[in-house]
Amino acid sequence: MTTTTPGAARGYEALAPFYDAFTAASDYETWTSHVVKLAEEHGLDGTRLLDVACGTGNSFQPFLDRGFDVTGCDASPEMLAEAARKAPGVRLVEADMRHLPALGCFDLVVCFDDSLNHLLSEDELASALASMAGNLEPQGLLLFDLNTLLAYRTTFATDSVSVRDGTTFVWHGDCSPDSPPGCQAAARIDVFDRRSDGLYTRLTTRHPQRHFPPHRVTALLAGARLECVGVYGVLYDGSHVTEVDETRHLKAMYAAQPAKGGDQG
Repeated sequence: MTTTTPGAARGYEALAPFYDAFTAASDYETWTSHVVKLAEEHGLDGTRLLDVACGTGNSFQPFLDRGFDVTGCDASPEMLAEAARKAPGVRLVEADMRHLPALGCFDLVVCFDDSLNHLLSEDELASALASMAGNLEPQGLLLFDLNTLLAYRTTFATDSVSVRDGTTFVWHGDCSPDSPPGCQAAARIDVFDRRSDGLYTRLTTRHPQRHFPPHRVTALLAGARLECVGVYGVLYDGSHVTEVDETRHLKAMYAAQPAKGGDQG
């Protein structure tokens, strides 16, 4: 049996039961250590955390372990159901990152795993940034990552196969190795799940993304009444360097705070 699911949120709804196996190689503990260090360098003072596009909860679990008071939101109810099973005491809200409700005044708002790259226009990204800004304390901090041009010229331009827990994942990137800044790309993920009768069920999901050049991101932050206080290149171990290089780093990490005189919170 083969099932095909188009779109971003719908794609993750279908992928939800397999997502943890698919991302098993991700070291969220180390990633979070670097994120907390970076946040403290920017004066983080408080533990109220909003995790936007939290998925199955892997991204916020290490924050819980560090004593943060976590609220998670995601557009996929299936992903949130997986998160609720892991962390039944965490407040979880189904919400589109482009139109977040007023969830509270948070010391730290995060959006990781290139979630914002699933927005395919600058208008959508601007809406998401404004929505996140509206949930920040006046002295709060927003941290988010975006895929760089290198990611689209490499990861999104190649095919790969992995097998985890008896399930086979086939990644097919349809981007070009010489894609220009601002390009659109997509990855197709085929999941082959072995059934009890020995046959396989195939699930196909498609995940469109867009590259956003750093100078456009900083301009959109300003339009959302946020001051960009840092753009960092993310190294393979999850640590950050002070200047992002779109041809050497796979991800860029942005740090932003409410602009002085902004009416946030």
